Amino acid sequence: MNSISRIVLLIGLFAFLILPLCAVIGEEKKEEENLKFVGATKCKMCHNLKKYGKFYDDWESKEHAKAFDTLSDEEKKDPKCQKCHTTGFGKPGGFMELDDKDSMKMVGVQCEMCHGPGEKHIKSKRNGDVIPHAWEPDEKACEKCHNPESPTWKEDRYVDEDGNKSGFIYKLAVKKMNHSKVFEELGKKPPKTGDL
Repeated sequence: MNSISRIVLLIGLFAFLILPLCAVIGEEKKEEENLKFVGATKCKMCHNLKKYGKFYDDWESKEHAKAFDTLSDEEKKDPKCQKCHTTGFGKPGGFMELDDKDSMKMVGVQCEMCHGPGEKHIKSKRNGDVIPHAWEPDEKACEKCHNPESPTWKEDRYVDEDGNKSGFIYKLAVKKMNHSKVFEELGKKPPKTGDL
C-alpha cells in the first residue's frame, strides 16, 4: 500500500470514528442551549430544607441575590446591565424584559446562573431519580460577567496571598459564594470549589 492510500485510509478511519462523536457533542450542546430556566423560588422547594441544607437562605443573604437592586433605574432598562444582573437573560424561562411579570421573578443572580438551567433537574425529582444540575460553577461561568467589560470593574478589587491584584480572582471570589456555611452545617465539605 502506497503512502497516498494510507493517508486516504487514515482520513477515512478518522472521519468514521470522530464525526459521529462530534454530532453527539453538538446535540448535547444544542440541548443545553434549549434548557429552560425556572427561577430560585423553584430551587427553594428542595434546596431550603434543613435536612438537605438551607442553600436558598444562604444565597438570599449574599450579593448575587441583590445584584439587580444595585442598578440605577436607567441601568435596569439597559440590556447590557440586565445580562449580568438577571438570570437566564434572553433564554427560555429567563429574564426577557422589565414589563414582563414572569421576567421580574428572574432578577438578581440566582442559582441557575452558577448551576445552569433547572428545568430537567426539577422534573427529574418528580420521577424519583434526581439528575445533577446542568453544570457546576466554574471560572468561565463567573467570568461571563466578572470581566473588564463591566462598568464597575476595578483592576485591584482582589488581592491574592502573594499580593497580586486583579479585578477578579476566581479562587478568592468562589469562597464567598460556595455555600460553605451550609455544607458545614450538614457536616460536609463543599464540592469542587470548596477545595480551593
